[in-house]
Amino acid sequence: MPNQKRNHTTAQVRAWIAQGVQRLGVDEMRLRAARLLGWQLLNASNLVPTRVQARHEQRFPKARRLLLANQAASGSIALDGMTDAARQRNGVAAVAQVDGGCPCRGTGGITLGGAEPGESYERLCPVHRAAEILAHHRARRAGA
Repeated sequence: MPNQKRNHTTAQVRAWIAQGVQRLGVDEMRLRAARLLGWQLLNASNLVPTRVQARHEQRFPKARRLLLANQAASGSIALDGMTDAARQRNGVAAVAQVDGGCPCRGTGGITLGGAEPGESYERLCPVHRAAEILAHHRARRAGA
């Protein structure tokens, strides 16, 4: 994958994806995707622990390159579609993982403290309780 944004043919993007799968293997690609999803969920909620951020930056030292790779991958899905097996695997459970320990410690709740005693509260973990959060937002949009 190049470092600079240029126009690349669909065939070239497909070749890069195939090269990555061949180099890393399917299991490692899925593990990396799950960890990236976990980081993205925590990052969107501004809950990324320092050690998780450090591991993310080790894996992806060039943020722009990751952005371009994500855009190319999204484009390949839009152009090529997905197999029924991939659609079912991704639709049933987008399995997110956190490399370095999730702030909820697997409990599904993250306690956030206030400045004063008694001001702390718990929020749902965006990684381990993603389905509940999504259902809540869908219900709110539907007016329930």
